[in-house]
Amino acid sequence: METLFENRYTTNFKMLRSFARGASLSQKIFFRFSIVGMIVCALALIYCFIFLPGDWGSLVSPAVSFVLCLMLFFFPSLTARVVCRNTQKLHGGTIPETTVLFSADEITMTEGTLSVRFRYSQIIKVRETGNLSVLMLGRDSGIILVKNAFIIGDFEHFQPFIREKCTNLKGKR
Repeated sequence: METLFENRYTTNFKMLRSFARGASLSQKIFFRFSIVGMIVCALALIYCFIFLPGDWGSLVSPAVSFVLCLMLFFFPSLTARVVCRNTQKLHGGTIPETTVLFSADEITMTEGTLSVRFRYSQIIKVRETGNLSVLMLGRDSGIILVKNAFIIGDFEHFQPFIREKCTNLKGKR
């Protein structure tokens, strides 16, 4: 099979955090909820300080809620660290280069000695973050591509190709 596009990169923490914050649906919801929650809790704390001075019991609920939202804010980073650590364990302490090959019929992803094949029909959405494009296979799983790491082809020509090949894309134009 002829390779039409090839993307090569080495996964790192920053990449995985970007995926968690921008592509993974549940992580994205946690991240956005945490920001809104921290703002609301901060306003509630200010309200309690101004309008209920000396009533320390009224500060407990907004303070605890603020801390919980702060924890949700850092959840994508924690998830990225766990994935990095698991990848290193899987490959004997190193993170190998990932190669994603696109042929006319299938996608092949190789990371170290592991290799997986996907059909284009398995991709349900394409999500973009800063320098990543993620071919989503489910709510929280996908094939990560680095936009400027194409060895064969380029990202500008890849976009129409993938939209044409993926018959099950939601919101396909």
